[in-house]
Amino acid sequence: MTARIDTYYDFRSPYAYFADYRVRHTDLGLATKVEWIGRPIFIDVILNLQSGREPWAPYIDTLIPPKRAYLMADIRRMAAFYGAPFKPSWKWPNRPNQIPALCVASLLSGRVEEVFRSAVFDGLWHEQRDISDPAVLREAVVRAGGDPAIVAQADDPNVRDALTSRTVEAYGSGVFGTPTFVWDGEIFFGADRLDVLAWKVNRAAGG
Repeated sequence: MTARIDTYYDFRSPYAYFADYRVRHTDLGLATKVEWIGRPIFIDVILNLQSGREPWAPYIDTLIPPKRAYLMADIRRMAAFYGAPFKPSWKWPNRPNQIPALCVASLLSGRVEEVFRSAVFDGLWHEQRDISDPAVLREAVVRAGGDPAIVAQADDPNVRDALTSRTVEAYGSGVFGTPTFVWDGEIFFGADRLDVLAWKVNRAAGG
C-alpha cells in the first residue's frame, strides 16, 4: 500500500520549510510507503481570496503588531525545536520573490519536483540564495535530475495563470494556508500536524 499525500506549499512560508525538512530528516513512524505529491500554490492569492479580494489584488499585510512579533519569535523557536538550519537572507518587511520558483515547481512532477522543492526551501531559508535568480533555479533543477531549460518558462504568463487557477481551486477545496497536507480527503494544516497525519495513515494501514 502506498499513501498518496497531496502537499500544498509555498516557498515563503517558514512552516512549509519546516514541514519539508521534517519529511526529509525525521522518522515520522510511517508504517507504509508514502508518496508526497507536491502542490505549489500562491499564498498571496489565498490571502486575497480569504479577504474577499481578487486573486492578484495588491498585497495587504493583515497581521496586527503583537501577532507579527509572536510569529517572528515562534519561527525561530520552531527552527530550534525541529533542528532545522535557519539563516534567511531577508528580513520583514522585505519579501522574497518566490513566483519564478513556484512557476518552475508547477511544471515539474515526481522525484524531480520533490528534490527541486527541497533545494529551493534550503536556498531560501538557510543557504541565503536568491530563489528568483534563474541561475539558482537552473542549478536546483539540475540537482533534481531535470532539464534546466524549463526555467525559461517561469516568465510565461500562461504558466502563472495556470498556477493561479490551481491555487483558486485549492482554496475552493478547503486549502487556506501552507503547508497543507490532504490525505484520503482529510486536511492537515501545519508542520506540527505531520505527526497526526502519520498516525491517521498508520491506523488506516492497520499499524
